[in-house]
Amino acid sequence: MTRMIETLNQRARPYADLAQPVIVALGTAGLTGGTMAAIGLLADRALRRRRAA
Repeated sequence: MTRMIETLNQRARPYADLAQPVIVALGTAGLTGGTMAAIGLLADRALRRRRAA
């Protein structure tokens, strides 16, 4: 059981790392500004991954 939980944790970690700035942006800037900030953060992350590959 512990191995399964550790495996799920390892799989979920990248998604949690991606979602955390989005949640903070939505919480601090309101719905409209937070959505725009979240889109910018996601686009920045996508561009960085593309450049690294």
